[in-house]
Amino acid sequence: MIASVQEWSHNTRPISRRCELALPEKWTEQFEDFGEDPYLPYRRLPLNRTRSVLELGFQERLVALKREVMAHVEREPGVYGMLDDIGRLIYVGKSKALKNRLVSYFMPNSQDEKAGRIVQSAAAIVWEYHPNELSALLREQWLIRTWLPRMNVVGMPNRQQQAFLCLGKVPGEQFYVSRYHDSDARCSVGPLSGVTAIFRAVEILTRFFKLRDCSQKIPMFLTDQLSLFDLEERAGCIRYELSNCLGPCMTNCNRVEYQNHVSEAAKYLMSGEIDIASGLETEMIKASQRCHYEYAMRLKEDLRIVRWLTKKLQQYRKSRDDGPTIYCLSVRSLGNESNRPVWYFLRQGGVISVTHEPRNQKEWQTLKPVLDAWRATEKMIGVSSLDPEDTLGLMTAWLQKNAKSLIGNTDEGSYQWVVKSTDLPESWRDVKEVLTQKRSVATTHPDRVAQL
Repeated sequence: MIASVQEWSHNTRPISRRCELALPEKWTEQFEDFGEDPYLPYRRLPLNRTRSVLELGFQERLVALKREVMAHVEREPGVYGMLDDIGRLIYVGKSKALKNRLVSYFMPNSQDEKAGRIVQSAAAIVWEYHPNELSALLREQWLIRTWLPRMNVVGMPNRQQQAFLCLGKVPGEQFYVSRYHDSDARCSVGPLSGVTAIFRAVEILTRFFKLRDCSQKIPMFLTDQLSLFDLEERAGCIRYELSNCLGPCMTNCNRVEYQNHVSEAAKYLMSGEIDIASGLETEMIKASQRCHYEYAMRLKEDLRIVRWLTKKLQQYRKSRDDGPTIYCLSVRSLGNESNRPVWYFLRQGGVISVTHEPRNQKEWQTLKPVLDAWRATEKMIGVSSLDPEDTLGLMTAWLQKNAKSLIGNTDEGSYQWVVKSTDLPESWRDVKEVLTQKRSVATTHPDRVAQL
């Protein structure tokens, strides 16, 4: 078994061989508020909360919570949380129609077993509204990573659990899986859904690129590494004899050779360009011809995982290569100035900053530091910005989902558009003309893509 299956990165807890996520510590804290939202450019509205039903029996509790939801929750985009008997946040979810989603928990004919377990443990519900569905998605992801509610991970099928595929941990860099984006890794891509498939991908890639998969406690002995004593090195596994490891623990390769393999592995993670599937397919056919059917079925599953992973990596590469982009999304008015469209500044495929659409020359000028950081090829010192890798997967999926309606209006009066950094005007006068033009196109030609 690959060692990284047993170990997550430094910001996670160990997991078992069945890939069941261990309980984090954050969720045990007493819940008071969701906290600030880095992806919301407006003043946050107060958190809504149902009245306590601790003194009621189980059936009376369900009736009381449903009555509270029906009376106070609106059909607006937002996020919600479930609190247990002692006030801990045990689950976070989102919906583009909060009332509909929360009422579904109390439907007598619901077939969702997980929803049943959640509502059985809930003593109160908290929620906050958001100006659009994307804002709620970003908020949900941020809240889950911050609070680590136990019912968002424990009991969730492995195919639905998300994780990042990473390459790092010097000096002997190797593939491993992390629950979150690891900024210390050489490469960290995701989030990818299905931890079982991700761990299997780690095994496949480790064999293909002949990297180590042993514990960091096992030292490396490279051929260009000096040693005071002439000691016999012993391998911790048989992978070197099987020709799918360079054997850095047995002075069988030098530092340059190992780093070349690491560079090739990083190239694959960042682009998906290296062809791994052809070799697996050829080996699968040969195994089938030799009547090694069990081995052939294993290779077939490996081939499926590699093709899935390569497709994802190529999608992420395309998002990174798109260049700095502003994604504008209209919003619903929630009574806190949030009737102004939101600008999401995207670089390398992820969100680095969020602001509301400027209304005048002064607001346009205040955006200059953000615009400079957005156009820069590297992160600017002294300018605060979000890590684009945190939202790369979410934004890639969202833009693909909405690719055919980038100015579409699923709700009356809503619209969306994108603009590249090279096409964004410098002067406020020209920007005003662009905004007017896009709003006009959005209302008169909802089937056209609003791109400069």
